[in-house]
Amino acid sequence: MTAKLLDRETPLRDLHTALNEAAAGEGRITIITGEAGIGKTSLVEQFARQQQASRVLWGTCDSLFTPRPLGPLHDISLQSKGELLALLNSDADRQAIFSACFVELHDRPTIMVFEDIHWADEASLDLIKYLGRRIQRTASLLILTYRDDEIGAGHPLQLVLGDLRPPATTRLHLSPLSKPSVFALASAAGQTEQADELFDTTSGNPFFVTEILASKGAGLPSTVRDAVLARAARLSPPARAVLDAAAVIGLRVEPWLLSNISGADPASVEECIAGGMLQFQGDDYAFRHELARQTILGTISPERKLVLHRMTLTGLKGFPETSRDLVRLANHAEGTKDASAVLEYAPAAARQASAASSHREAIAFYESALRFAERLPPAEHARMLDAYALELFFASRLADSSTILEKSIALWHSIGDTPREGDNFAWLAQGYHIFGRKAEAEQASRSAIAILEALPPTAELARAYKAQCFIRKENRDCAEAVAWGEKAIPLAEHFGDTDTLARTYNYMGCAMMFMDYERGQELMERSLAIAQGSNLPFAIGGTLANWGQILVELYRFRDAERYLTEGIPYATDHDDDYHLYEMLTWQAMARLYSGHWQEANETLLKVLQRPNLDVIALNYALVTLGRLRVRRGDSGARDVLDQALTLSVQADAVVRLGYARAARAEMAWLTGNNDLAKEEARLVYELAVSKALPWVAGELAFWRWRVGDRFTPPEWIAIPFANQIAGDWRLAAKEWEQRDCPYEQALALLDGDEAAQWAALEIFERLEAQPAVEKLKQNMRAQGIRSVPRGPRPAARANPFGLTGREMEILGYLVDGTSNQAIAQKLSLSIRTVEHHNASILQKMQVPTRNQAVALAVKNHLFPPQ
Repeated sequence: MTAKLLDRETPLRDLHTALNEAAAGEGRITIITGEAGIGKTSLVEQFARQQQASRVLWGTCDSLFTPRPLGPLHDISLQSKGELLALLNSDADRQAIFSACFVELHDRPTIMVFEDIHWADEASLDLIKYLGRRIQRTASLLILTYRDDEIGAGHPLQLVLGDLRPPATTRLHLSPLSKPSVFALASAAGQTEQADELFDTTSGNPFFVTEILASKGAGLPSTVRDAVLARAARLSPPARAVLDAAAVIGLRVEPWLLSNISGADPASVEECIAGGMLQFQGDDYAFRHELARQTILGTISPERKLVLHRMTLTGLKGFPETSRDLVRLANHAEGTKDASAVLEYAPAAARQASAASSHREAIAFYESALRFAERLPPAEHARMLDAYALELFFASRLADSSTILEKSIALWHSIGDTPREGDNFAWLAQGYHIFGRKAEAEQASRSAIAILEALPPTAELARAYKAQCFIRKENRDCAEAVAWGEKAIPLAEHFGDTDTLARTYNYMGCAMMFMDYERGQELMERSLAIAQGSNLPFAIGGTLANWGQILVELYRFRDAERYLTEGIPYATDHDDDYHLYEMLTWQAMARLYSGHWQEANETLLKVLQRPNLDVIALNYALVTLGRLRVRRGDSGARDVLDQALTLSVQADAVVRLGYARAARAEMAWLTGNNDLAKEEARLVYELAVSKALPWVAGELAFWRWRVGDRFTPPEWIAIPFANQIAGDWRLAAKEWEQRDCPYEQALALLDGDEAAQWAALEIFERLEAQPAVEKLKQNMRAQGIRSVPRGPRPAARANPFGLTGREMEILGYLVDGTSNQAIAQKLSLSIRTVEHHNASILQKMQVPTRNQAVALAVKNHLFPPQ
């Protein structure tokens, strides 16, 4: 048995199991992790050699200055030689490329390997996520390897791994070799007397063990670096020159390129192979491990390294098959430190990375080029800044993006390119506004409009009007937003700018829904139709996301659910994570109000785990999570709401401020601090009233009223709040029930008679809203209501599942096979309330269906036999 098979029987068996499951029509993913040198590649190679029925496609992520966009897919395309190769060599969009890769997995059983994904570029990570969401539709196995000791909590790979969930995904962590295995290797090498020291030195790392054994020196080298260098020291000078050149070329070393750079004769290459430094990899050469290459690379002098990079760059440029590999050319250009070479290849590589949506890699290439950009003509320099700013925006680096746009604007102004100057002011305005720099956003927007209105009509002017429409919509200056949108639309139509047209209808529709709901709906439908007709996935996602947000803000939660349940899978299928996480946030808000608190909590935690979450979604997610924790009495509620308030104040956004202050007012009321609750509600109340926002102003008015503030709210505040403040708790409770808001319904009922308060207590207990439960009990005892329990009510304490009396009553009807509608009629409840009780019963009994709840009730003899 060879070294690479020692102690690997179990992971090999697991790989075979995953392949068998995939072959049965349920595609699988296997993730193999472990430290550098642990044998991940060796394991997969051994597994692949054992396969006959499945083809193997292998791609590697390279350790370059900047990773290749879709690097592993380029490797795989050369092996599959199908449509994928043609698409990668064309200007095909990312969706077409991803689809072609999926076809490779779907059309025939395949083992596809992505190696070293800790070095993956952003587009490759998106591809893994794309395939992971679809793998179960294939009969193929996707194998991913990475070093788990090289990715921290903020590494972008973590988010992708979180999306790859059971049952489709298996994770294998490779452990070091056992002491008996290390002894066996030492014995086979005739070094048994050093076996103890070998195990202590290597901790059982297979690569370290084999390298140190192969060094054959007097005594054991203290590190793997010493072991690799001991091997290299035995090479002749010509062979060592070959090795140095190979290290600079990279993981894949073409024979012709190696010969051109090093002047290598076949004997020198054979010497490197015989010495265990290089090995064959298909038609090329490669180091046995990246650790070995990095070790050799570290011994080459800076001057010699520059020369080798220059020679590599010249060789790659002169060969047809590599002359179009812009990323590889740009990486070697970076190695030359030659400004002209960097400026020639880095921007082109950045554009290629951007087209693949590898925004992090595009940023790195632009930053490489911009070090020398002062040498460029101003217009070319400005165009590069524009492209760089856009990549920064996609990476949620809004402050950096704005800084770069400012520099670009100055350059366009200096050369008198007024349309580009104005266009950039419009983009700058939107970036400023999202980041919370409202005064600067207004100034930038007005500058854009003033500059472009002085010219004949242009598409840039339509975008400037759209930007002002966006700002006014975000500020909830609704009539003004519509007016600016009406100016943008004719221009966008005239110049055929469908993206601007779709987005403008989107922003207008959002604003209009506050003034004329039906007309606003029509505008949103128009936005969606234009985006769909022009195949604009990002605009489609934006319309569905904004639609969901406004409907949640208007407390139309069932309508919001309709668009969000359409938008979330659409954004998922189109890998539009920007709008996906926004929509998940609005869905969590809707589910908080609808009483589905556990679902809301799980969704919010998923959203908040995402790195570089856009600031708007982050703000709303924190507000919602803080309010949920307040209502459940969870720890950490204040800290979360403090974070939410900081972002809301920074943005100076009325809705976010209103939500944050209302949640803090509720927290203060629940803890008996009415003065603080009054202060929190007052702070943004006048602003909400000035914007005529019925729901935001209504809730703030409600909390002011609740804690005894004396004031007269406007007549137009939302009806449930107005009814409550006017003393009609019955009508308020009915309104809340119709809107599917049980917690708010209970807040209305607690102002009622004894029966209403018992009903409120039942709702709070069902929701497990413990702070409200305790506050209501105190109020009921203070009113002299008898039999108010100190803890859970006796029925709930006696019940093995903690079901309340009402829940037991409804469960009894379920056992009898009574429908929800019939239960509602018998108990004089709404169907929605019965559904809420059903959900609470399932949650407490920890079963997914009512049939299983009935079976469990019968099993536990909760009801006497008839």
